[in-house]
Amino acid sequence: MLTETVAGRTYDYSHSVGRGSQTGMGFSNPVAAAIGKDETVYVVNRGSEGISNVAWNRTGYGARVSQIKLGANAGEEEFIGEFSKYGNGNGEFIWGSGVAVDSQDNLYVVDEWLNRVTVFASDGTYQMDWSTVGRDESGPNGTSGIAIDKEGNLLVTDGRSHTVKKFTPKGELLSTWGKQGSAEGELDSPWGITVDNEGFIYVADFKNHRVQKFTDGGNFVAQFGSHGTKRGQLSYPNSVAVDPEGDVYVCDWSENGWEQGRVHIFEKDGRFLTSLTGDAQQLSLWAQMTVDANADYGKRRREVNSTEPEWRFAQPTAVVYDDKNGRLIVADTQRSRFQIYDKQATYMVPQLNL
Repeated sequence: MLTETVAGRTYDYSHSVGRGSQTGMGFSNPVAAAIGKDETVYVVNRGSEGISNVAWNRTGYGARVSQIKLGANAGEEEFIGEFSKYGNGNGEFIWGSGVAVDSQDNLYVVDEWLNRVTVFASDGTYQMDWSTVGRDESGPNGTSGIAIDKEGNLLVTDGRSHTVKKFTPKGELLSTWGKQGSAEGELDSPWGITVDNEGFIYVADFKNHRVQKFTDGGNFVAQFGSHGTKRGQLSYPNSVAVDPEGDVYVCDWSENGWEQGRVHIFEKDGRFLTSLTGDAQQLSLWAQMTVDANADYGKRRREVNSTEPEWRFAQPTAVVYDDKNGRLIVADTQRSRFQIYDKQATYMVPQLNL
């Protein structure tokens, strides 16, 4: 369904952006994204992990941050450039897992393998980095997601210590809260994190199959979703976003195989609204360039019974709400693209007088 109206809201599929072409544009396995002041979207690419990631990086893929403009319509996207690379040196990362942009347009990229935050200027210039693991900490750590609160401090989830940590922009630890468990306020492998306009914190509680809402001090407020694979139920949620009206968007891996995944939408009081499953019926500009460059690609596409499976999300891992343009951006990770939905409050269908 390209357009769906529910409870006075309309979600209208716009277009997709991605699928790197032979010109080197695009991104590979996007796992996180953030929007800068000038509407530049910064994309953290995971690429191929482990040893193979080194090989991918030699061809321009793997660990890096891509800079793109999405455009308002299909075909208007623009590839600006990219920075960083695979490694553990200054300005490098191995398993990028999250990104946030502050009011000065500085980027904070978290690394799940190195357990550190690397700070870049908006043009990709390396500024500094710091560890998310304290000297007195024992046990496993795995930095997962990052968000910026209303005071400009950084909130970082740790999926292996099952905590949320608050840091200053320079890396000074201010507080830590959370522990492993399934009760209210407890966490199991938290991943994505965001802050709404009122200062409440939302955490994608990955292995508890829910999203939890907290005060800025880490006190439990509410829960969104429950475990399952039906509409409105969650199965390994990994990212969460909240729009200015308070609607909550939860990106869900799903346990039904890699060609699955949804974005569930809830009202601020937790009432389920609808689920998006992906609607990319047309190839993106960059994907079409790839097909056009190889005649065999086009022939193989015409030989399949249906291209509908290609429309759907495949393990999406990030959801971002674009406040300025009123649209939802979903990182369709295994298909190396974004799917974009406009949220329209005044959508109308004219009556036809025959």
